[in-house]
Amino acid sequence: MLASRLDFFNNNIRNKSLSKEERIKIYKKYKAPTERELKQKYEYMKGVSAVALQQASRHLMVAFNRYFKGISTQPKFHSKKHNNSFTVLSDIHFCWDNRTLQITKLGKVKFKNRSLPLWLRQGYKKICNVTVIKTPSNQYYASILFEVEEQPKLKSENQTIGLDFSPADEYVDSNGLSGRDFGYIPQRQKHLKQLRKLQRRLTKKKEGSRNREKARLKFARLEQHIANSRRDWIEKESLRLVRTYNVIGIEDLTTKNLIMYSKNARNYLDTSWGTFAFKLVDKSTRHKCVVIKADRFFASSKLCHICGYKKIDMSLKTRHWVCPVCHTEHNRDVNAAINLKLNAIKILSEGQEFRSAEGVEEIVKLALNNFGASNETEKEIS
Repeated sequence: MLASRLDFFNNNIRNKSLSKEERIKIYKKYKAPTERELKQKYEYMKGVSAVALQQASRHLMVAFNRYFKGISTQPKFHSKKHNNSFTVLSDIHFCWDNRTLQITKLGKVKFKNRSLPLWLRQGYKKICNVTVIKTPSNQYYASILFEVEEQPKLKSENQTIGLDFSPADEYVDSNGLSGRDFGYIPQRQKHLKQLRKLQRRLTKKKEGSRNREKARLKFARLEQHIANSRRDWIEKESLRLVRTYNVIGIEDLTTKNLIMYSKNARNYLDTSWGTFAFKLVDKSTRHKCVVIKADRFFASSKLCHICGYKKIDMSLKTRHWVCPVCHTEHNRDVNAAINLKLNAIKILSEGQEFRSAEGVEEIVKLALNNFGASNETEKEIS
């Protein structure tokens, strides 16, 4: 399907001086081969569910639409080693007692799971789809999308918080706590000796041998364990934050740019800040929470949150500093988190990009009251 679209694109659109509207108009004339035509040409496609083929086609259409809108780059071929998955939408029979999952054209497949999942204990309305994924370590996972009736959660009294990025602790919040206080562990640093040991064993094995494949699997399983542990903490912590607070102010960072000019790149990669920020934004819509990213050039670390003084000459090595105007001693990360919190309140109060948010006025009032700002600070915010 991708090869057919790329041929049409290269022959009719590429290297031609066309406007965006003209490109889209020409591309709409393209007629993709149907699933029936593909099955007649490629016999192996009859061995899988028709829904899996339809989902693959939809994913490709979405990728090209995003490309023409300028959101992403042009779709390209991916390696079979790292992109093995398919999705089915119907005829799904899930039985926890027998540990079986029945999928079209596969039949009943046994799975392993130690404890009853939380979503299964709380109950669900229906299973929407199942995505079967093969990992580089030759393990298969079934990712189940289900529908539940979300119960309203009570928020804490403190309705707003600011999160400042920290390479060592994931984040430092405006209350002086960090990700480590809620169970954050830099997984790659924790398993660094094991990674080095398995990497050395892998490089010493002969290319194409069975021993090299065994060593590769051991290394891939450890990498997968690290990724799963990191993802598990991010999912739980992001859910805790959006359930606890109504307003969350965070930084808009591109860690790839920071890694290029930093000697602490290993810790930057371990935090997976981009995924953490994405999960916060994604879950906030379901828990009546507003996540606000500060402007990329907002000087959160250099501003005094008491008087607003900006300390221009501040290096990354400076972790504590004293404001020369109000003589307040600041912890760099905590001060930055408080500034991100105030910035989020200010943006909400001015209604920038959040005019249609439900309950914004109530959220701002609660945030201002709980923050306990002085009269001068309230005037600046308003």
